[in-house]
Amino acid sequence: MTRAMVLDRHTALGVGTAMVATAAGLWVSGRSMPLGLAVLLGVPVLVWLTVAAVQRPVLAVSAVALIPMTGNVEVPLSTHLSKVLIAAAVVVVVTARVRGHGQRLGWSPIAALLAALVVSALLSTLTSFDVPSSLRQDANYLIGLALVVAIVMATVDVDDLLMLAVSVSVGGAVLCATALTSVSDLRADYDATLVVNRPRGIFTQPNQLGMAAAIVLCFSVGVSVLAARRRRAPLAVLTGVCAALALAALVLSLSRGAWFGAGLGLVVLAVLLPEARRPLMVSVTLGLAAVVGYVATRPQLAARNIVTERLESIVSWRSNPYDERPALWGEAIDQLVGHPVLGTGPDAFPAAANQGATVTPARGWDHAHNLFLGLGAEQGVLGLTLLAAVMGVGAWEALRNRRMPDRPPGEGGAREPPVLALTVRSVSAAATAALTAVLGQGVVDYPLRNPVLQVMTWLVIGLLAACARVRSARRDGDPSVGRST
Repeated sequence: MTRAMVLDRHTALGVGTAMVATAAGLWVSGRSMPLGLAVLLGVPVLVWLTVAAVQRPVLAVSAVALIPMTGNVEVPLSTHLSKVLIAAAVVVVVTARVRGHGQRLGWSPIAALLAALVVSALLSTLTSFDVPSSLRQDANYLIGLALVVAIVMATVDVDDLLMLAVSVSVGGAVLCATALTSVSDLRADYDATLVVNRPRGIFTQPNQLGMAAAIVLCFSVGVSVLAARRRRAPLAVLTGVCAALALAALVLSLSRGAWFGAGLGLVVLAVLLPEARRPLMVSVTLGLAAVVGYVATRPQLAARNIVTERLESIVSWRSNPYDERPALWGEAIDQLVGHPVLGTGPDAFPAAANQGATVTPARGWDHAHNLFLGLGAEQGVLGLTLLAAVMGVGAWEALRNRRMPDRPPGEGGAREPPVLALTVRSVSAAATAALTAVLGQGVVDYPLRNPVLQVMTWLVIGLLAACARVRSARRDGDPSVGRST
């Protein structure tokens, strides 16, 4: 049996598992008694997956990608089920590596800078205004870093990259699909700068749904192009459907920040992956037509034409009196100026305001509504510098992946199968586009406190780092890494 056949079999099984897990999760969420039964039914799947993942470790991280909604399930010790699953996946990947499967971590600039960012968070915790919250955020950073490292170690070849990429798309699309059934009676005020009853799916607020949809849209388009060019028609159709679901959820979220981030991400995808430009234009056109048709059949949307009004509100100068962003940004700047080196502590922004760290009165704010100002307030100039370094190195690695040659050095002129360079370039471009969407929305919002979005972001960062590792391993002449078998 070829690796391609194994890939398709495992992908189909993984998709089926994701559907079962999703149905069980939705069922359990409304009931408490069936929880034991759901766990009992899941044990055989987990046992099979663990045994298989020791032989092929990418299955472990793919399972995490297929069920990101576990980030909403709380478990004891003030954590979420997704963190437990990530820890288990990391243990499986390390075990597989000890048994000779997977690949060496090697040198990964992205992982190294992420580790430095985690160290920065730990240092900021020493002077935190809310040590317990900072320690929980530090734990989130550590588990995310461990997931990135596990992804790099688990993705040995291009089939592994494709499998994990498809899993990320499917898992994210399931989240987006939850929003399509939750559109209620919308009410717009102040030229649609304020809309009540916006859909949010499984998330706690619509902007979180918007970020998830933006990530899945940018990423799935790139993966669909890759699957089509590798003549994997079922996977191309599957990821194309994922992109369509994400586009619909993105529009219905009415998140202007997510719209901006998604647009920026798609531009980056077109720059990094020229093969995606024509399919991108066609898919976006068809997708928007489908969304328009959907909106036209929904009285809650069509009656007021709220989607159009919301789009126009981006350039409207009429302000929303309930928009506290200017005050939040001012608070973040005050905290940064007052504590410039290490900040007020990870996830300590609200505590710092409540304790009078600055002159701005506290009003129950959770975050700064800006990724960069929020990180600066909580981790100071050190954290901002390291974030800029991560962004710079990530962009540099993406550009190097884009220029990956088909012919590696030292092989006597033998031509490398084009699928290697195509897969690395495509997955790298898709991951970079998804991260661009996160950063773009981060200019006006900060939904990354949501554990589900944290898992999704760490997954795409890990894929970008994995692509760079595969490229560097082939450059160094390692024959065990990067081939499609």
